[in-house]
Amino acid sequence: MNIGDKVRSVSGSEEGIVVRFITEREVEVEIEDGFRIPFMKSELVIVSKEEARNFGGDDQVVTEKKGSAKEIKIPVYSEKGLFLAFTHVNDKILDLHLINNTDLTIPVLLGEESKKGYHGIYVGGLNARTHTRIHQMNLDQFESWPSLIFQALFFKAGLSIPREPLVRKLRFRAESFMKSKKEIPMLAVDGYLFQLDVEDLDKIDPDQLKSGLMENKSSEGKGAVEMPAKPKNEVDLHAEALGLDPEMGSNLISLQILHFEKELEAAIANGMDEITFIHGIGSGKLKLEIQKRLSKNHHVEYYKDAKKEKFGYGATYVKLI
Repeated sequence: MNIGDKVRSVSGSEEGIVVRFITEREVEVEIEDGFRIPFMKSELVIVSKEEARNFGGDDQVVTEKKGSAKEIKIPVYSEKGLFLAFTHVNDKILDLHLINNTDLTIPVLLGEESKKGYHGIYVGGLNARTHTRIHQMNLDQFESWPSLIFQALFFKAGLSIPREPLVRKLRFRAESFMKSKKEIPMLAVDGYLFQLDVEDLDKIDPDQLKSGLMENKSSEGKGAVEMPAKPKNEVDLHAEALGLDPEMGSNLISLQILHFEKELEAAIANGMDEITFIHGIGSGKLKLEIQKRLSKNHHVEYYKDAKKEKFGYGATYVKLI
């Protein structure tokens, strides 16, 4: 079951589109009236393409209202489910696929951005519920992969709701890339999957952050921190800002560094050009450790003391490649 799939409740009459994964076992489904309802995956079945084609799918639904007035309703259709996927050709070469698991027609552009400039890779259109292979990339050159620039428009014939164009800039980190491995929708093979039309995550609150930071860095279970899709340009690492006890001693710096790494990785993954870390002056240990790690990161073009007029001597500005 994937975002964009048409589903039906096994115990009721509700039908709709999967629009969000709440947990590994629970999804959110948008039904015809526009309401979103949580369901356990075990409570749903996927509506086959043949069934949808034979028993539904009109672009306009006309219903009788009291007093013989007629109302035109826009039917439920899937507008989420656009993916970028990598599958193995062999141990070194990956095929790059675009997957449209929606009911929309989507014209797309894909290009690479590096120090040499912008290089176009693909232009074309994806019909509803289709996929296409558009490029190949070499895993041996992963550390020097350029940023991918993805642009898309969304079209539905007949009565529909207009959508804003989508522009995404993607940079890949080894750790997050390898964790993205799962079964690819429509291809039914394992690969590395990234959803392009995902909505921004809610901001995290201090209590959740504090709880998450206390977990092991590699924890993926309960209590693990899920970072915002679009990090802030300025990240405050002071104990109070993170909801931590300033009297924690050496453990405090470890937790601050952990948060610094998470924010830096999120900034790189989201294609940000710059980010500032506010670490204060203190003993200087936190600043020294941050700049030590920045100097070894190949996604960092340079770093320097941030504007003293705004931050004093307690912040580091980072320019990302």
